[in-house]
Amino acid sequence: MTYETDEKTGSPDTDDDGDNWEGSFWEVQQPFPAKATLRIEYEDGAGKQTERVVDVRQFGTDVNGNILIGHCRMRNATRTFRTDRIKRCIDEETGEIVSDVFAYLREKYDSSPERTRDTLIEEEYDTLRVLLYVGKADGQLRAPEKAIIRESCRALANDSRITDAMIDEIFSSLDAPTLHAFKLAVGRLGKREATARTLLMKAAEDMVATQKTVHPAEKEALEYMRKRLIGSAPLPDESPSNPALHRTRRDEPASLP
Repeated sequence: MTYETDEKTGSPDTDDDGDNWEGSFWEVQQPFPAKATLRIEYEDGAGKQTERVVDVRQFGTDVNGNILIGHCRMRNATRTFRTDRIKRCIDEETGEIVSDVFAYLREKYDSSPERTRDTLIEEEYDTLRVLLYVGKADGQLRAPEKAIIRESCRALANDSRITDAMIDEIFSSLDAPTLHAFKLAVGRLGKREATARTLLMKAAEDMVATQKTVHPAEKEALEYMRKRLIGSAPLPDESPSNPALHRTRRDEPASLP
């Protein structure tokens, strides 16, 4: 068997770029991120065999089967590869022989911070939108507020690998919540167990307390959350331990019925 390799190896490579794209990654319904450097022996649809190193970025399933996409070092370009046409695979970083490429990449994804991020979006969608609404109630989400959201997400997911960059990615995937959407989300969260409601309420209070004065919209939001999440418990601005919540800005409040 002869392999087409990078020209640095000295092996003949007479075709400038004879690759056929092995399916369109645009057709993958649910792509997953994955980081792996794989040395593969590959046979394309035309029967052409090559050995190449691929820095995998994503994988998924299209109408024809499982597929991955990444940077092919031989071509120095992005390429797609069908996993059923990979005849042999070795993880370049660990030396491990990979018998099932799709399962291997799925395992990597399942143990990655990206999986935690995606799970947060799926399972804590309402929580994230409520925190985003509170953070932006005064017009901008500041670094101290984002840090509180990060720590809350770490607690929710039980994963300390969540970073500020991941919080930015999460919020970039969410629509800015309207007042109506905020109220609906709080209502749904009010049906959750006390531990989750307490964590959310504390995070919102801590975010507002990072400022010397409280915007009227922030104060109204906290009062609404107290009403729906805690019930008859004292409102945060009734507590002398949080003096910042006693002061309001002169801006007109956003009405929260």
